[in-house]
Amino acid sequence: MTDLSPPPWHLVHTADLACHTVAPAGGISRVVYSLPHSGRYYPDSFVAEARQSPLGLRASEDAFVDELVDLRPELEVHGIVCRYARAFCDVNRSPLELDARLIRGELPKAALSLSARVKAGFGVIARRLNADQDIYSHSLDMAEVNRRLDLIHRPYHTALRRLLTDAKRAGAPAILIDWHSMPSAALNHFKAGELRPDIVLGNRHGETCSPDLVRRVKRVLENAGLRVGLNRPFAGGYIVETYGRPAGGVEALQIEINRAIYMDEIRVEPLGDALRLRAIFDGVRDELTRD
Repeated sequence: MTDLSPPPWHLVHTADLACHTVAPAGGISRVVYSLPHSGRYYPDSFVAEARQSPLGLRASEDAFVDELVDLRPELEVHGIVCRYARAFCDVNRSPLELDARLIRGELPKAALSLSARVKAGFGVIARRLNADQDIYSHSLDMAEVNRRLDLIHRPYHTALRRLLTDAKRAGAPAILIDWHSMPSAALNHFKAGELRPDIVLGNRHGETCSPDLVRRVKRVLENAGLRVGLNRPFAGGYIVETYGRPAGGVEALQIEINRAIYMDEIRVEPLGDALRLRAIFDGVRDELTRD
């Protein structure tokens, strides 16, 4: 390596930089916000080797969701945001969702290489941005995968578990809200004349939170004029299904925002309605923290 060669990403970044956490100003809240896909950091070496342009790589990013949620200590919720792009390492996947079509060498025996997400190309280290666009021009070795898991995925979940423990001390059940956005194309399967939702709430078809939590969030959103769907097309990913255990004191709900209502999906730029959405989500937070 010459002096002009950029150092490998993993030599200049450490686990404490992988995610940003926020604690409520008062120190007590039973609400935890998780933002696993809002990360904007794309390592230079990753961008240089990717098949897609830097802008193209952002197609899978939940762009601006962290700004819409407006996560600040004085807002009385615990929060965690992944700083790395999901295209580089997806913390909303099991660390065992490893793609044999991308990773060379022998995978761990417990690898979930046949899961539906992995087969579609969307494992913990994604092979694709979408059904038509591969990310890499070459395979990755398992050592590189493990570096990403050690420095991004594991710190995120260690911190999230700690926040949930803190939230449960404020009074059970803790409430975990997992914030996402979805491409408007994800709703293309809706039939002609069928209203496409602005927001989709996901609770794994009733497994991860009570109907009351769904009703409370849905009421705030609908009163603000938004169309709200439930569990279609997204019922909740790895974070919701892993931590949503009502019997164990954690209710988890995924919130998916239709990107078309707040951003230009091609240019990855916010639209004027983004500020209106932030005010609406302030109302969601007020509802969740009023107990």
